[in-house]
Amino acid sequence: MKPKTIISSIILALLIVILFNNKEEASFWLFGEIRTSKLFIIGTFFLIGLVTGGLVFRRRSKHPKEYSVSNGNQPDTDFIDDGLTDEDRKFLGKE
Repeated sequence: MKPKTIISSIILALLIVILFNNKEEASFWLFGEIRTSKLFIIGTFFLIGLVTGGLVFRRRSKHPKEYSVSNGNQPDTDFIDDGLTDEDRKFLGKE
């Protein structure tokens, strides 16, 4: 198994253990007093943290430093007169 899968499984197992050991009722202030189970509060904030972390640390595609047009059907450049002298061609190894 991949390390990422193992770490995700461990975190999920710990989350389940923590959530189900906190079933008692608690008061929570959110624009007023709310009485609900800790399981719901902790689970909600965990999901909010997952979504926020996913948005902040997502992988972005990198833009190329130069934009160019490339064509897969490039003509063979050996037949094109490239304006090089015989000495230049010899230096570049074209002959």
